[in-house]
Amino acid sequence: MCFNIEWIFGNMFFQEEESMKILIRSFVLFILTISVSSNVLLAEYKITSQIDSISSDKLSISQARTLLLKSIVLPGWGEHSLNCHKRGYGFNSSELVFWITYIAFQFHAGSVNDNMRAYAAQHAGVITIGKDDYYFKDIGNYMNIYEYNDQKLRYRQNNALYSETDEYFWAWDSEQSRKEFDKIRIKGSVALRNASFAVAGLVVNRIISMFDIIALTRNKIEKPNSDLSAYVVPHSKGVTLSLNFSF
Repeated sequence: MCFNIEWIFGNMFFQEEESMKILIRSFVLFILTISVSSNVLLAEYKITSQIDSISSDKLSISQARTLLLKSIVLPGWGEHSLNCHKRGYGFNSSELVFWITYIAFQFHAGSVNDNMRAYAAQHAGVITIGKDDYYFKDIGNYMNIYEYNDQKLRYRQNNALYSETDEYFWAWDSEQSRKEFDKIRIKGSVALRNASFAVAGLVVNRIISMFDIIALTRNKIEKPNSDLSAYVVPHSKGVTLSLNFSF
């Protein structure tokens, strides 16, 4: 399992120490939750002999596949089906934590985004309807549209220019207002990033639950029985060889 996390270091992160602290705390919480879940799984894995005695019935291949499907839909469901309720509750708890975390950060990001748009309209005269994240990032880095367009022209980035109309116009009433807006914008980005960590947790929880089901059922799956028999039947015209193959 490999997490590829891209850290973007820039002036905005050095200026926004509070946002970085929130990101670090959320990431540490995510790692701790994964660690606790993994430790519980490893501790219980050492007593597989006791688990085998709980559910000794053989399983068909289709039943084993159904258990894996249950783990994909809801981690812990397959464990409950095998009467391994302690394991099941562990996966259920992790699932609940990740969903609550995801919903909370999504709600927070939406609230911050609404505040950001309202602040830009009030202090920079921005028409926020139909604007994407790139636009709000640009207005957070430049005092007005003229300063932005002048720099793009100097670097010959004509395709990045905004038309100097009311639709894309902005002009901050002060440098402090621009910095405050950028601070709000970064908080919203951090909240969305934290929500993505929760989504990763949901995926990992399902993968671990699937491997857990595989470990629990590896000695319980019925293997197809096959039998080959041969008979020699004599008759008046000779003998007949009869082969019977059952599975």
